[in-house]
Amino acid sequence: MFFEQKSNSLEIARGIIKNTGLDENLGILKRKKQPISIESKEFLKLVMSLCACNLVQTMKADFIAEEINGQNSDDIIKDYILESFRTQDLVKLNKSEAEEKRLAVMAIVRELEGFWDEKEDPHGSGPGPRYYCVKEILKRMGVQPNYDLHDALFELMYLQYKHYIKFFRGFLDKWE
Repeated sequence: MFFEQKSNSLEIARGIIKNTGLDENLGILKRKKQPISIESKEFLKLVMSLCACNLVQTMKADFIAEEINGQNSDDIIKDYILESFRTQDLVKLNKSEAEEKRLAVMAIVRELEGFWDEKEDPHGSGPGPRYYCVKEILKRMGVQPNYDLHDALFELMYLQYKHYIKFFRGFLDKWE
């Protein structure tokens, strides 16, 4: 594992954010002109939960997990969430609020991870766990029948996943 000598979690988190920043992610929703009726901090927490869950699952890919161990992965995710909160423009959070929201995000991420363990939708036979994560977040937002918002959030997760994979391939390739 190269990670411990050649890099740190904040550097990686910033690199991920540069490629898939939260403001850009929230921008997808703005471009789709999706009205959001929940409080901004709650909306931010729920969207960040989707983003963080997506990153957590992406980092389980073999080529990433072989190079970045569990504790370092946890540090990257923590820094990714806190740095995303620090750099986003939807609502400003002080350090203690950001840490409180990060803990709330991680609680939701743990719940959403259950969709990757579901046996009812065998891999490849249905829409997949990201789809169900989006449905769960929409339910928590109170806007489940909103298909445009569903599509925008699902697009967000799909594009993020592609960007995360591309980022890690480039990042890890340069250290080989």
